[in-house]
Parts: sequence; C-alpha cells; structure tokens
Amino acid sequence: MIFENPKARRQLLEKGLVYTFRKHPHKEGRDWASAYRGGPKIADIYVKVVGRMRPIDLAPYVKDSGFDSLQEWIEAIRQFGIAPQEYGYLHEVILKK
Repeated sequence: MIFENPKARRQLLEKGLVYTFRKHPHKEGRDWASAYRGGPKIADIYVKVVGRMRPIDLAPYVKDSGFDSLQEWIEAIRQFGIAPQEYGYLHEVILKK
C-alpha cells in the first residue's frame, strides 16, 4: 500500500495506526507499505477495509488520519481525484512491529 502523503505516512510510522481513504478497496490482511509506487518497503502492515463511505463522512476518523482537520484530509483526498461527495473506501492500517 502506497503512502505518498507525508502526514498519513508519519501517522502510520509514529503512531502505529492510520485511517486512509482510497477510491477502491485494498486487499485485507498482511501487506507492506511504501512511500511511492515502486518504492522500497518502509513497513509491514495489516489492512482492514472499514467500509464504503464519502470523504465528508470521515469526521470520526480524523484523529487517527494524520491530518489536523476533516477539511485538510478532504483536500488531500481531492488531490487523488476523489470529490467530497464521491464514495470510496476507508481502510484501517496497523503497523506490524
């Protein structure tokens, strides 16, 4: 799983848990994280799909997203071509130590 956004990546690596929003569901279970496509592994992770929702509905997960506010997280999601009203998938990612 790729973590291009430095705030989300830092949240995962420093706190051991991050909620990340993606356009499509990622496979659940064991995986590994990188900072960019084709990049080296930075961590082993465990991925769980929380559910299908819209970015505007992510408020309960902001504190574990790495972002300071829902609006900041929505702006980061928008950079990946997902509108605030568009559905996607929230994932819980846990760092495997």
